[in-house]
Amino acid sequence: FEPKLLDVGGFCNGILGGLVSITAGCGFVKPWEAVIIGFFGGLVYQGASMLLRKLRVDDVVDAFPVHGACGLWGLLATGMFGNPEENIGGNGLFYGGGQFSTQIV
Repeated sequence: FEPKLLDVGGFCNGILGGLVSITAGCGFVKPWEAVIIGFFGGLVYQGASMLLRKLRVDDVVDAFPVHGACGLWGLLATGMFGNPEENIGGNGLFYGGGQFSTQIV
């Protein structure tokens, strides 16, 4: 049994992916929602990075997984979160709003 080493670059990119994910909706969600969006952004980064490696796409610094995939997740997450009753501009799917369906169309 050999312990695996931490991939520092991947770790930092996962954090950056979480930050990119919350950028689109930062003005419309509550802090606890931002944590959830950022957490899933890190998972989106990891999945997109592994997919690019599997497809043998050369992206040395993982720019697409961080900015493309996590940015897209952040745009979609904006349509899911944000309570219109909070008066901060949200109209999210989880609160009965229609912003997510508008974004998909």
